[in-house]
Amino acid sequence: MSANLSYVILLILFFVSPLFSQNHWDDYIAEKNIGSTYHVFGDNVNLRESGNLNAKVIQKLKLGQSVKILSKMNQTLEQNSVKEYWYQVRTETEGNIGFVWGGFISDYSFPIKDVLVLCKNLGVKTRKLELKIIRDTNLISQGLWEVGPMSNESWDSTIYDEKGFSPKPNALFAIKYLIFSEIEYGYSNEQLFTFDQNFKIQPQFSWNPGACDPPSCSESWLIFPKDTLPEDKKIMRKSILGKENKIIELMHSFDIDEPNQHDYYQSEYHWNGQNFQKKEN
Repeated sequence: MSANLSYVILLILFFVSPLFSQNHWDDYIAEKNIGSTYHVFGDNVNLRESGNLNAKVIQKLKLGQSVKILSKMNQTLEQNSVKEYWYQVRTETEGNIGFVWGGFISDYSFPIKDVLVLCKNLGVKTRKLELKIIRDTNLISQGLWEVGPMSNESWDSTIYDEKGFSPKPNALFAIKYLIFSEIEYGYSNEQLFTFDQNFKIQPQFSWNPGACDPPSCSESWLIFPKDTLPEDKKIMRKSILGKENKIIELMHSFDIDEPNQHDYYQSEYHWNGQNFQKKEN
C-alpha cells in the first residue's frame, strides 16, 4: 500500500467514521480537577454565595486571577451552547470562598515569555478552543478556533525553539489536547501557534503524533531546523536532518499484522515570516 493511500485511509477513519455512528461524547461535560488551581477566564466574574445566578455576589474576580477548586456542584448552567458545572472555589489572594460557574474558569494555562496563555475548551457542542494571552490581569490578545469535540483529560503544551527561522517569530509553541473519536475513544492532537512582536496569536498547523485502529496504525514526528531524527532500522526509518526555515513532518503508517510493511509520507512547512506554508513531498 502506498504511503499516500495509507495516510488517506487513516484520515478517513479519524474524521469520517464517527459521522456514521452514535457519538459517545454527546453528553460529555468538561470538568475541573478538585484540589487544582486554575485562572479566571473572564473579567469581573462574580464569586457568589451559592451555585446559582441569583445568589449574592461576594467578590468580583479579575481576568487571570487564581482560584483553587474545592468541590464540584451537581448543578450545571448552559450559556451560548457551553454547558459546565458550578464549583466551590477559594481565591488564592484573599482566601474568599464562594461559587463560580465553570464556563468562567480556564481549563489549562502555561507561561511563555512574560505572558500567560489561558486555554478554554468551549465544549463538544461548539467544538472550539479559545485562547487568551494576558500579562498580569490585562488581556493582550485572544483567538477562537474550531478543533473538534475536545476532552479535558490530556492538556499539555510545548515551547519550541524559534532559532533556525528567519525572521524569528516572537514565540513558537504548541497546545496538545484530546479529540474524541470512535477510534480507541480518542486521539491526541497538537496545534502549533506563533506570536508576533505584539503577542498577537497566529495559528499555524496541527498534527497528530499517532493513533491506532487495529490493524492500521500511524505515528508522526516533527523535525525542526536544529534537529536530527535518527535512523531506526526496526521500522525501516531513515535518518532525517532538519532544514533551515522549515519544519519537516514525517508520517509513518503501518499494519500491526504485517511487520515488514512500513510506509512513509513527508511534508515540509516553510516559514515565510508570518506563516508556515505546507509543501508535500
